[in-house]
Amino acid sequence: MGTLTRDNIKKRRRANRLRLLKIVLCILVVVSASISSYRYVHQPGFAFGNCDIRGTNLLTVDEIIKMGGGRAPFNIFNLSVGKIRDTLAKDVRFQKTNVEYKFPGDIRVSVVEREPALYVANSYHSYFCVDYEGKVVKVASAIPDAKCPVFVGAKCGNAYIGDDVNNEAVTHVLVFLKSIEASTRDKIGEISMDDKGYVALRMQESFPFLMGKAVEIDQKVDLFNTVYNQIKGKNINAEYIDLTFAKPYIKLIPKSEN
Repeated sequence: MGTLTRDNIKKRRRANRLRLLKIVLCILVVVSASISSYRYVHQPGFAFGNCDIRGTNLLTVDEIIKMGGGRAPFNIFNLSVGKIRDTLAKDVRFQKTNVEYKFPGDIRVSVVEREPALYVANSYHSYFCVDYEGKVVKVASAIPDAKCPVFVGAKCGNAYIGDDVNNEAVTHVLVFLKSIEASTRDKIGEISMDDKGYVALRMQESFPFLMGKAVEIDQKVDLFNTVYNQIKGKNINAEYIDLTFAKPYIKLIPKSEN
């Protein structure tokens, strides 16, 4: 092995310094390119990605952009999936929400809307609409539609959107409504409760069903379904059907005597 001369040592040092300089320059180029790319993709006018909203027409892409902390147009680099997820989780309009990132640049928003189940008259001469979990989803001074029955006679006090209705009678009525068929449920126009807690279902274009106590109505699902399906479509001239007890009773309207 030859001995290192002073010239060789200098050459080696120059080569090492040159190699180090090249490495530093490469790092600077990469960092500069990264910063430029970051600034470019995060600029307000840059659009990248797509938003897929499923399960509702109550949300728009612009709303999702605002929830994520960005500005239009849609740019996934300027949005926070965590913020979108947290905001939707607090939205009382939806029972379930899910937000996920899809490669390469999509955000998929899937929700399950709360289904209106019952309008309840409150103590301030207005109505609040609850879903089947008893969550208030709407408050109105009048009933705006016929999407669900009206419950009259339950003293629930005042309520606001997002509140849970903790009224025993309302809870049992909701369980009953959820347990019957949707087509049958649509025929119920009003549910009234008297001072003793007894309820009557007033069917649309038909006679009422006396159901007994409101806190026991969810135990009458099978009996109600059986009787309703037996008389459905039949021309029965009745004043009411009493399902208060296990044995149904039909109160017929007397025929007028000529």
